[in-house]
Amino acid sequence: MRALISWLGAVDRWLLLKINRDWTHSSLDALMPVLTDLHKIPWVLYGAAPAALAFWLWRGRKRALQVLVVGAIAVAGVDVLSYRVIKPWAARARPEHAGVAVDLRVRAGGTYGFPSNHAANVAAAASVASVAYPAAAPVFAVLAFAVGYSRVYCGVHYPADVLGGFLLGIAVGWPWALLMLGGAGRGSGKKRA
Repeated sequence: MRALISWLGAVDRWLLLKINRDWTHSSLDALMPVLTDLHKIPWVLYGAAPAALAFWLWRGRKRALQVLVVGAIAVAGVDVLSYRVIKPWAARARPEHAGVAVDLRVRAGGTYGFPSNHAANVAAAASVASVAYPAAAPVFAVLAFAVGYSRVYCGVHYPADVLGGFLLGIAVGWPWALLMLGGAGRGSGKKRA
């Protein structure tokens, strides 16, 4: 069993270094740090995001508000579970703290990296959105994957950290959304007055 865990760790490190140092491009070097920290950009935080949210709530009315509340609770729950419970228990150091020579493209959030909170949060949000709007589920999945990939590309997480975050976010977000919103986009096809 130790040999298997050691091998998985080696594959994880190899894939991190491939994504972070070898499979790079100057355009991705500019894009990935923005994507990974989109929530920290003032014009997004105070302009684009509130405008998009207001438009969505105006168009979707009660259903959009319901999806927003269910999504916020899912993200908050998975964030607390990941950051306060799993990260201290797993105590897996981020690549830079483990002595891995990564090209660090953004500042890492803390010492521990498993699971990735970015990946867990975006997977929970994508899960809720996918239950509410199933026709757009592939778009939500691609966006979540892009955020997770950006974490590895920027050198702040191992791929397994991101995978663990995705699994946690889906495990919390999907059943929560099914419970609170119903399946197959219940009511999402109806015209609203």
